[in-house]
Amino acid sequence: MKVRFRHPSIFDVGRLYEIERLSFEHPFPQSVILSQVILHSDTSLVAVVGNKVVGYAIAAIKVLPEGRALHLLNFAVDPSYRGQGIGRLMLRVLEKLARKKGLKAIVLEVSTINYPAIRLYESEGFEKIKVLKNYYPWGEDAYLMKKELK
Repeated sequence: MKVRFRHPSIFDVGRLYEIERLSFEHPFPQSVILSQVILHSDTSLVAVVGNKVVGYAIAAIKVLPEGRALHLLNFAVDPSYRGQGIGRLMLRVLEKLARKKGLKAIVLEVSTINYPAIRLYESEGFEKIKVLKNYYPWGEDAYLMKKELK
């Protein structure tokens, strides 16, 4: 299976929302995804198989004390395409993009019970920095995770 990556456009928002709803118990509203795409298209990616968007990574540049970092805001792969390495590839392409922009790290928040995502992030060199208590509006905790780009 050949996977291509490109920056998202507003024409992808409907499909991104569909993947969001299939992926999360508490999905972001479509309006949030639209604003994320408008604001952060140049630091975000969609994964495409054939002509179908099968995953996305929405990221923004964030200023940390040690320098600028890529902040992964939203990340999902269509459930019917999971387990095929698409998420891993997308993380690696994002890392290349971050390095090209001279960023020092990639940071993200992930639910403490999203074990498949945590395993993926750790296998790609992310480390748990701290627990963010009641991070999500429904009261769930999150890990702040970080990968230094040396």
